Amino acid sequence: MRTMFALVDGNNFYVSCERVFNPRLEGKPVVVLSNNDGCIVARSQEARALGIRMGAPFFEAKHFVQSHGLIWLSSNYTLYGDMSARLMALLGELSPHQEIYSIDECFLDLSGMRLDLIAQAQAMRKRIKHYLGLPTCIGIGQSKTLAKLANHIAKKRLDYKGVFSWGHCNRLEEDALMSSIEVSEVWGVGRRLTIKLNQLGIHSVCDLKYASTSLIRKRFGVVLERTVNELNGISCLDLEE
Repeated sequence: MRTMFALVDGNNFYVSCERVFNPRLEGKPVVVLSNNDGCIVARSQEARALGIRMGAPFFEAKHFVQSHGLIWLSSNYTLYGDMSARLMALLGELSPHQEIYSIDECFLDLSGMRLDLIAQAQAMRKRIKHYLGLPTCIGIGQSKTLAKLANHIAKKRLDYKGVFSWGHCNRLEEDALMSSIEVSEVWGVGRRLTIKLNQLGIHSVCDLKYASTSLIRKRFGVVLERTVNELNGISCLDLEE
């Protein structure tokens, strides 16, 4: 049976949780601050559009309060934890196998499902929005790495309406999309590894996909070799339930 994974991710999760209980925040630039109100730990899409950086000290963005009506909120981790538990419980009803990856991310095993997976994913999004009021994006792929990358595409490309599946692409379309995404967006590829890969001429996700596995293993080890295999649809990472 062919493996198939989905990664469900809450959009701007902390801000979205705040908006559930305060609808007046909808459509406005909003940031959530760290415990001491020092740094920005979450941004609405409107705040991102202003160029506000994640992790930036709040004083750098404070001028937007006057100029663009920026709203800032102290973090409420009790609320976010409760909403996360509700989200994960709801997702657990939609698949027999689930891995909670972070407070707002969850892998689901969709292997064996015969229905249109994009239609299923859209139904998931609608159900989450209806019961919890939270917007989500869903990426689908034959490996966890591909599902994570698909989620990135679902977030960045509005024409996919919050869901993207590699299973609905042919090889040329898949390679074209991967060529447009920097290798730093691959799950597990950090800043220092990106620099080393760039030195080898590996700049895009597609470059890494077609890299020699023997070279990757020799230079970077078995973990990145597994990532290359996962980008080629070979599932090497099981769900950690």
